[in-house]
Amino acid sequence: MNRLIRNGTRLVILPGVMVLCALLAIVLHAVETEVRLSPPGLRPVSRPTLVIPADFSYPNRPLALPDYRDESGIPAAGWSGKYVDTRRFASDESAWIYFRNSDLKRLAVHETAGVGSALRIWPVGATLVIEIFKGHASSRKNANPIEIAVMSKMAPDPQAVRKGFYTANWSYARYKPDGSPSITAAKIRECHQCHSIAFHLTGDLIFTQFPISDNPNKF
Repeated sequence: MNRLIRNGTRLVILPGVMVLCALLAIVLHAVETEVRLSPPGLRPVSRPTLVIPADFSYPNRPLALPDYRDESGIPAAGWSGKYVDTRRFASDESAWIYFRNSDLKRLAVHETAGVGSALRIWPVGATLVIEIFKGHASSRKNANPIEIAVMSKMAPDPQAVRKGFYTANWSYARYKPDGSPSITAAKIRECHQCHSIAFHLTGDLIFTQFPISDNPNKF
């Protein structure tokens, strides 16, 4: 009888241990594959032309592909699109960039000494979708993207951010034309390294300078 109880106990415990080990493996894999990124710098709100080093990192957050346009390319309600004839660093590619109008209106725009130049700093929560095309796709007729990228500005970690500074925490995702994810850890770092260059050109990690004439947050 005792032997049957012990055998029954083993039968109950062993599957539980196996499930626990499987869960632990998943957790450890998630920790190992977490991609941490470092902001290219921090800009004081009171003096945004000044850049200080950022001595912290943050995890790249998973981003869902938003419902930003219809099948013909017409932006969804609340969204707008901008065509870029030549993608930076890729002369044989063009792009359509989709952005939310509410994000554009909340840009913090700071005029600088240069003629016609300004720093454009996006608000937390801003999300942009970039459709990448081979060749020119201004009309979108018979043109399908080869890849879709998403960027979103994340809220800073309260323990890492300094009060009085704009956050520069952007996360990245990539999708195939059919909407299935295609991002890798290496690609995330590649995206961040490239867009970090924009931080010193436009004020934030977005290269394209959108119109700011109707922006109420212009300083």
